[in-house]
Amino acid sequence: MQDARALLDSLMGPSRDKSMEEQQKVDGWKDKEVCKRFLVGFCPNSCQDNWFHNTRRKDINVCNKIHSDRLKTDFEQHPDHDKYAIDYEKEFLTFLEGLVREADAWIARETANCTGPGIVTKMPQSTRQKMYDLQERAEQMMKQAEELAEGGNMQASKLAVEQANRMREEAKEIKTKHTFESQGEKVCDICGVRCNPDEPADYKAHLDGRLHEGYTKIRAKVKELREKIRLLPAEDKSDRDRDRDRDRDRDRRRESDRDRDRDRDRRRDGGGDRDRRRSRSRERRRR
Repeated sequence: MQDARALLDSLMGPSRDKSMEEQQKVDGWKDKEVCKRFLVGFCPNSCQDNWFHNTRRKDINVCNKIHSDRLKTDFEQHPDHDKYAIDYEKEFLTFLEGLVREADAWIARETANCTGPGIVTKMPQSTRQKMYDLQERAEQMMKQAEELAEGGNMQASKLAVEQANRMREEAKEIKTKHTFESQGEKVCDICGVRCNPDEPADYKAHLDGRLHEGYTKIRAKVKELREKIRLLPAEDKSDRDRDRDRDRDRDRRRESDRDRDRDRDRRRDGGGDRDRRRSRSRERRRR
């Protein structure tokens, strides 16, 4: 039920259940339940499309606000877009910088846990078993050679030793073939995933993964917003701050008026209930 409601909100906006007049308003994006990050960019932890789902980043809270393409379009076309956008972008930048700091801390922890470079032997289980079998048979053959020598059969003992040496050599060749110098584990400096460059397919899968793609986008957006805010004229910043504060005060007053109206309606309804209870009480006493 909750998922269906979120989908309808994203498609039609939060005023879909309100009057036609309310639905035709083009500033529904101001609603406190609307995700302002989505309006000026994207929301990486949206409940509908969480980039961190099924990852080890479990501590990043899910955003349950409304992510509506329709409201985003209304916002982009609104005459006051520029006035509000810079404020939303500043808050968006603060949020993204927090994600980057957490990712960098994760990278530092994972780097400390990495396996360093060195000589590594890797082989399929069937190949490893074959190597073990050859080594075991070589040991058995050497024991047999000793017994033959003790019994005086030197010729047979010599043949047994030769067979054992061939088996040992074959086992050694198998190990050498599957031994190499590993680069060691590495941690991606973009997303913090620990991976092994010795496994090209796995390393590429990480580069194509959603987490890496998401952090690439996040880091690029941080760089873009920092530069945009840095280049904003000082006087323009001051004007925008004054306008933003005035609009916020107006919005707070409107919200406060609506709260008072709701409280008054509840008290009126509660008073009516008390009058009805008193009337029923008097009637019972008369009886």
